[in-house]
Amino acid sequence: MPYILLVFVISFLGVSSVSHAESFTLPRTNTVLLKDKQTENEYPITIKLPRSYQKQNQKRYPVVYLLDANYSLPIASGASRFMMNSGAIEEVIIVAVGYQNGVSGLNSRIYDYTPFEDSSWQRKTGGASQYLNYLKHSVLPYIKAHYRTNQKSTLVGNSLGGLFAAYTLFTEPSLFSNYIIGSPSVWFKQHSLLTLPVVPAVKATKVYIGIGELEESEGEKMVSGARQLADKVNKQSGALVTTNLFVIPQARHATAFPTTITQALDWIYQVNTNPQ
Repeated sequence: MPYILLVFVISFLGVSSVSHAESFTLPRTNTVLLKDKQTENEYPITIKLPRSYQKQNQKRYPVVYLLDANYSLPIASGASRFMMNSGAIEEVIIVAVGYQNGVSGLNSRIYDYTPFEDSSWQRKTGGASQYLNYLKHSVLPYIKAHYRTNQKSTLVGNSLGGLFAAYTLFTEPSLFSNYIIGSPSVWFKQHSLLTLPVVPAVKATKVYIGIGELEESEGEKMVSGARQLADKVNKQSGALVTTNLFVIPQARHATAFPTTITQALDWIYQVNTNPQ
């Protein structure tokens, strides 16, 4: 068979097989539209169950709550799959909270994740307190009522979501057992986050802060901000809080999160297979 014809046949067979293949979806996921009991705002909530959930019907699982579901869920799902399936970390339920229904994603996240009003922004800011109430009074009770969960939970936020996660840690630290704070926008409104009073934690809490080393030079000195945040947590959140700050080599703001979520989940949920 002539080479050109062979290439054509292989290409045709390849295209043909792909065109008939089923599209990929994340396994064991379900999405619900969950209303805020106070504001009537609705958000899509996607729940991904661990592989053993159906077979081990008496087992209860930790829950990892993700902000910015549109990009964080595929990353967290992929990053955690091998670790969970190989037994390197505990199996967890992943709950990813999307953006407000009927509102652009950018407008939703800017308002919901920022703790302060800032008139210098063109978009509305300052909705973090309201959004925190939504998580506390709508999302967490729904997950507890419909799924087999245990007492361990983690909040994951990146960028403005990291700002929100830090705000939650400072104001209601016991709402979650752990916090994963990726590339936090500490700079928002002249570093106002760092002026907030801190409510000390009353139970053991792990705080993982990940930041790309190149984020220091991307305009907002974000590595310095992350270090200041870690220092405030260490000094004011109390002795029950354990902090892990990781500056990711060669990572930028756009590339740091996959490493942050992978290393943080391993740090928080690692299974000790070689006890001493």
